[in-house]
Amino acid sequence: MSEPISLMAFFGASKGVVGISIRIAKSLKLIESIESKVDLLTQVEFNAAWKTLLQACNSSSSDEQKSFLINDARDGFTKATCLEKGERLFYTYLGLAICHYLIDDINNVKTALLEATKVSIYKNIYQETRDSSLGFNKYGINTIINSYNPVNMVNLIKGTFSYPLLKVQKIEIQRYNKSKSDLTHHILRKINAEEKIIALVTKINQPSVVFTSLESKSLELINLQKQCLEIITNI
Repeated sequence: MSEPISLMAFFGASKGVVGISIRIAKSLKLIESIESKVDLLTQVEFNAAWKTLLQACNSSSSDEQKSFLINDARDGFTKATCLEKGERLFYTYLGLAICHYLIDDINNVKTALLEATKVSIYKNIYQETRDSSLGFNKYGINTIINSYNPVNMVNLIKGTFSYPLLKVQKIEIQRYNKSKSDLTHHILRKINAEEKIIALVTKINQPSVVFTSLESKSLELINLQKQCLEIITNI
């Protein structure tokens, strides 16, 4: 497998002035890096789009033939945006952005990356995975505190005292969810609030392998979202 490539190195290095062969070489490294982090077999459209894009990057055909494959992948990712959620939705928009990038459609690169930054890492990834792993449900006291492991009374007390700090970040997230703003500074405030609440909830629930592992994964995705915003601003 090729060495991983960052979003900044991939999208930030070109404004459509390099050849498709160079862009495809870079995209292959990025796709391989993404495939190692996400389950690609859940939804048919999502899986098919990634495989088609990978075929385009591996193809020895002409640039014209590669473009046909890229357009097929783009269509698949577009359909998948209506089917996926959470982490896979984030990577669906990222895949769509790669396709647009490869055909020099910079405006739609920005649009796809913007949609990727709107995905709620806290609600749709961190919170859902946490609840599933620990057996939380909507009838428990966690709907009030929403920040502790119910098997540990110490965490219940810590969560109670930390609730005002959690509430501040939740209000920021709710404010964005009501406005659905496309302005990058509004989105960044939402991302920062989610980052803070994830770190705080994880801290409250220590020691815990589950929370620490989930925090690491979630903050990695949040870092990618911040890179997307930076790319949108600079390309």
